[in-house]
Amino acid sequence: MSSNTHTRIALLVLAATAPILLSSGGTGGSAHAAPFEELELCVPAQAMGGTGVMMEGLHAAMFNPAAITSMEEGVTLTAASRLPFSNMDFSTHGLDVGARLGRAGLSASLRYFGSDLYNEQVLALTGAMDLTDDMTAGLQPMVCRADIGQGVSGYGSATAIALSFGMRVRIYRRWRMGFSIRNPFQARLGSESPEYLHRRLDIGIGYEPEEGMQSLLALSRDFRGLRLHVGQSLPLGPVLLRAGVHTDPVTVSGGLGAVVSGVSLEYAIQSHPELMPSHQLGVSYGF
Repeated sequence: MSSNTHTRIALLVLAATAPILLSSGGTGGSAHAAPFEELELCVPAQAMGGTGVMMEGLHAAMFNPAAITSMEEGVTLTAASRLPFSNMDFSTHGLDVGARLGRAGLSASLRYFGSDLYNEQVLALTGAMDLTDDMTAGLQPMVCRADIGQGVSGYGSATAIALSFGMRVRIYRRWRMGFSIRNPFQARLGSESPEYLHRRLDIGIGYEPEEGMQSLLALSRDFRGLRLHVGQSLPLGPVLLRAGVHTDPVTVSGGLGAVVSGVSLEYAIQSHPELMPSHQLGVSYGF
């Protein structure tokens, strides 16, 4: 049996056991919102219902560390901003730089969210490698810092180190599968009244009959419970159209992307059942 067959079988076994992991409630931490919960800033993922675990390229590094080996050879730079619920007070900004070197990829990601009263900063370093022609694994240590205004929280400012791990595999010519787990060791801020960092497990599958046309399906579990994510992309001339939906709460999203003079431009919008929509913009360039 070839090594490629072994890797495919291993991931299929993981897929078979994932529902058990997802239903076990073992996401750790509290049942309410956790720090550093949505700092990925992958514009195509937001447009396609949050299916970032199956995305490719540098902008998906914080969804799935294994994604960065799909970068083009050389250096890639990506910048993005999100405006949750059309509110500037909740804006998130990010910068990613990465390089593809043979079968390996390396990247660094910076994230900033918040204001003077409360803000979160993340530095993530990602390394990934193609283990075979069909299988990739990635590891991502993160330094997470939260600054809280005086009187808002007992721990003021605190720093924690967390870890993410992800894998991707091509199971057939047009089919891919992947998973990622964030903060498996339950990193936390503070000691007396600790705040656990966001812990999340994602698993997904994707079908790409032709370049740019993708159908993606993913399951995720965190403090919000089990959620379903569905996304679709469709190339239309020079523009790539995207749409998606996810559950709990049910949201509908969409967006588009285009390459202009070598610069990739991305936009996404996501609805909310009660609040204003969220917007996200991104730009990337390869050297």
